[in-house]
Amino acid sequence: MEAQTTTPQTECECGVHPSVFYLLATLLLTSCSTAMLCAAMMTEHWEHVAWERAALAALANTSNTVLHWLLDEKVAKVEEANNRKGVGTFLVPMNGGIWTMCVSLEEEEARILSRAGFPQEPLCTNYLANSDDEEPRADWQHRMQNLSISCALVCLIVLGSAALVGAFGVCKHQISAVLVTGVMYLLAGLFAMFTLMIIHFKRIQRVSTRSSQGDDTADGVVGPRSAALLLLSAREFTTSWSLELGWGGVALATTTSLLWILLSKIMRYNPISTMIL
Repeated sequence: MEAQTTTPQTECECGVHPSVFYLLATLLLTSCSTAMLCAAMMTEHWEHVAWERAALAALANTSNTVLHWLLDEKVAKVEEANNRKGVGTFLVPMNGGIWTMCVSLEEEEARILSRAGFPQEPLCTNYLANSDDEEPRADWQHRMQNLSISCALVCLIVLGSAALVGAFGVCKHQISAVLVTGVMYLLAGLFAMFTLMIIHFKRIQRVSTRSSQGDDTADGVVGPRSAALLLLSAREFTTSWSLELGWGGVALATTTSLLWILLSKIMRYNPISTMIL
């Protein structure tokens, strides 16, 4: 009877430590939350300015103005009834970010409107630019705009610093740096939430002052603003997808913060080198 030779089975030591999957999940969620917050802060779709056509027509009928709709009724040109050959004022849709307000028109559309007297000027207004020629904004709008810009800038600075500290903590196995990264992402989410709340209350304030003409800014108006003062109540302010992206980024940043704090606890007993090996 032939003797069966048995070969000892060696266990495969090429397995991956479960903590590695946790580390990868933390890094993935960190990248997603950072990208969402940065995109929300840098994009220009926090707020949309539009004009309600029915209300605009009704107000024009009761005032000494004439409306001319252009670009498939996307833009309205306002002229005084006794001076129809004047320069006129344009009521345009706009989209705004934390520190910018841009006309929602393509360059080709702006060139077409220039034939009707549309002024050749930059399509975006930067709130950070120090220009004395711009229309003065109300005090409450100045305060809220400056607060939102400050909170957004702090959020971006904290996100950049957290990325550097987190990379250093993981690469050099510095548990304290990993813990600090978790705290910094919590701070970034907190300042992002402050920005979102300021924009939210700014919109509520605009809605509440709409009927009383309290919001007399030039948002949505290109040209002499005096011709459109009686039509401002037909202007509508609505929030857009950047605000929703920001709330999603806040939720992910809070979750990311908890993951980094827990990662610092895991690294006390499972160094990164042993996880990978």
